[in-house]
Amino acid sequence: MVSVMFVDDNQAGLTILKEAFGRIGDGWQTSFVPGGDVALHVMAERPVDAIVTSTPLSGMSAASFLRLAKMQYPRTARIALTSPGDKGAQLSALPVANQCLSKACGPGTLTRTVRRATELQAKLFSEATQRVVAQVGALPSMPSALAAVDQALSDEECSLSEIADVMSTDVAIVAKILQLVNSAFFGLRTEIRDLRQAVAYLGIEALRDFALAGSVFRAFTPSPLLPADWLAAFNAHSLAVSGTMTQLARTSATKCEANVVGTLHAVGELVVAERAPQLLTEIAAEVAAGADPAEAEARRMGTTYPVIGGHLLSLWGLGYHVVEAVTFQREGSDGGSERELVDMVRVADFVVSSPGELWDEPGARGLVDNVPLVCPASRRLHLDEAYLSKVGLLDEVLLLHQGFLQLR
Repeated sequence: MVSVMFVDDNQAGLTILKEAFGRIGDGWQTSFVPGGDVALHVMAERPVDAIVTSTPLSGMSAASFLRLAKMQYPRTARIALTSPGDKGAQLSALPVANQCLSKACGPGTLTRTVRRATELQAKLFSEATQRVVAQVGALPSMPSALAAVDQALSDEECSLSEIADVMSTDVAIVAKILQLVNSAFFGLRTEIRDLRQAVAYLGIEALRDFALAGSVFRAFTPSPLLPADWLAAFNAHSLAVSGTMTQLARTSATKCEANVVGTLHAVGELVVAERAPQLLTEIAAEVAAGADPAEAEARRMGTTYPVIGGHLLSLWGLGYHVVEAVTFQREGSDGGSERELVDMVRVADFVVSSPGELWDEPGARGLVDNVPLVCPASRRLHLDEAYLSKVGLLDEVLLLHQGFLQLR
């Protein structure tokens, strides 16, 4: 039974929600609550799997309600329904909602969104994940410049230009974004020279994720117990996967998300490298001796690196599809388009780490030297032509292997 609470502080709005979504699926329990204050009171007595809130709310703002729900009930999936063209409401919900949908999305889209979001939240906030997070200590806080951006976004009247000004206070972030937006895979005819232009071209959602991805590594200092070149090898691996994913992606929008996913796909391992290096070395030793990576990680930690990474990125408010791809990267999909980033990161990791395996070239080396301890699970991937064909990436992998696509 999936319990879903709909929130709107306008009676007419609640009536519309009941008419549109009152019966969103068999085995679903729905309730309709007038306003964020009442919703939080009800959730204190009866937690729900998902909340779906209209925006804007006239009392407590939708962003404030979602922020409190995220803090008090992090496992509950949070979905915002916005009116078409209401960019202010969409942006204010961006850091605190798992998904933003149009109020005209329809029951089918909402049902699929709730199902995927609740599945993801249950994995990210399971008891096992919470135990390992407690074991490794408090996760890093969001970089200060990005926290300021989220504070600006909470004001529905804040303009994109003002948000760009806030983001501009971090010179390193600005440099990373401009380097990225002017890189070859966007194929722009003219150079973008300032952050306001970049915001206008990509949108704040993509820029926020780019900025977070570019600043994540600055939040970590791997333990001195690890080899001196561990972080450099880790960064090289992450950037190689990111570069490969941008080559596999077919549209500019997907390339944006693919770049972020590739950069952050192994951030869970980075968390453990900083907070619990002994666990990292023990797991790496088991994998080197032939153990399945997921089983070795679960045996030592009760959860896996991808889930730890997804947990952190969820707390930081990265885009839903980014968090989903990082979390489920080892599981793949049935080849549908809903989780194409999940398949893309698996394939990119495979190409980077085991490029000769598909073509029976056991002596082939990956794009990153085989440095001990760094992403050992990557070198245990086994993807065949049938899987690559099913997920629609066989042709692209063949072109990469033959040198017709080059990493940039």
